[in-house]
Amino acid sequence: MTDRIYCSEQSSHEPMMGTADQVDVWVLLEYRPAWKARAIEESSLGPAARAWLDRNLRALAERGLKARPQLIRQPEIDGSEIRLLIGLPDALLCLSGRGYGFLESVSLPDVVAEPGAHPRLEQPQYFVCTNGQRDVCCARYGLPVYAGLRERLGDSVWQTTHLGGHRFAPNVLTLPQGVVYGRVPVDALDDFVATVQAGRLAFQWMRGRAWYAPPVQAAEVLMGESDLRFIAMAGDDAAAAVSFVGRDGERTVRVRRAQEPMRVLKSCADAEARPVNPYLAD
Repeated sequence: MTDRIYCSEQSSHEPMMGTADQVDVWVLLEYRPAWKARAIEESSLGPAARAWLDRNLRALAERGLKARPQLIRQPEIDGSEIRLLIGLPDALLCLSGRGYGFLESVSLPDVVAEPGAHPRLEQPQYFVCTNGQRDVCCARYGLPVYAGLRERLGDSVWQTTHLGGHRFAPNVLTLPQGVVYGRVPVDALDDFVATVQAGRLAFQWMRGRAWYAPPVQAAEVLMGESDLRFIAMAGDDAAAAVSFVGRDGERTVRVRRAQEPMRVLKSCADAEARPVNPYLAD
């Protein structure tokens, strides 16, 4: 019998910056039963909840917003209240009700248009991908990180379904930062938590801020400063000049995708490595 090859171990040499999926609105719906590989499609959500989700995602798309649905849970909590978290730049909203019936009164386009009219979570929330049915690395590496974060932060920590990038497990999304982190080690959780709780970016494990296009994500990591504000990008996904403004004024960094691809195992289910072109400083 051959030893299993884990994608997150085989691909550990791949740079992570610029690899977060771009998202405008995070739609995180509490769902406690076990997740399957395609968590939402294969869930036991009722027809009304599924129709609500499809309708609202379509409505956001019609407004030019890319929404990403996630199932979330806290196995330690067993109650009748269902929570819906909506992640926006600089705001994480929390709506709830008994069962999924309350969703019918929620219009996501209206919530996005007037976020100030809805309850906010004031403390940073952490969402750890633990969906081992989608990729074994997510459970193998995500569950210990989830447990470690729960010990430190309690109910501010959630398990979530696929965040993208199995090979970067353990993956952690922080909101309202909107940052996807990868390869977050258990033995570095104290430093990771202290940085995020202070409102700073944990650059050592940063894949990218999901609000931004991939070149901007990569540029922010290269700049390595937490207080910069993105103002402009010239170029495309292959090569770009990205400008930020901070305390010292405007600064620009150039990034490009590597011309020579490296081969990585993108998923534990893949039979062979695939080419990727990571971002580099230009």
